Amino acid sequence: MKHAEWLIGRILFLEGTPTMSKLNQIKVGADIPAMLTNDSNGEQTAVPLYNKAINIAREVSNAGTADLFTKILLIEEGHGDWLEQQRDQIVQIGRQNYLANQTDE
Repeated sequence: MKHAEWLIGRILFLEGTPTMSKLNQIKVGADIPAMLTNDSNGEQTAVPLYNKAINIAREVSNAGTADLFTKILLIEEGHGDWLEQQRDQIVQIGRQNYLANQTDE
């Protein structure tokens, strides 16, 4: 939601009108591996779109928007790396051990 807030703020700053009625479908996984896979697929879809948005912002000399998209892109890439690490851990140590390691004492 934070990214959406930043983007809405930027649109309003540029005197635009944000459209929030066209949302992507949310995919809920039946278990942890499915949840991680769905999230990973979302990240893999988002990264090229942010790259494209950065290029467009630069083409029209809008450095502020390019910087915002770059900030979000880096966060999304970090999410993708984290998700990949989690899926690798599940494969290496098994789902039950993975889940046990996710709980706080």
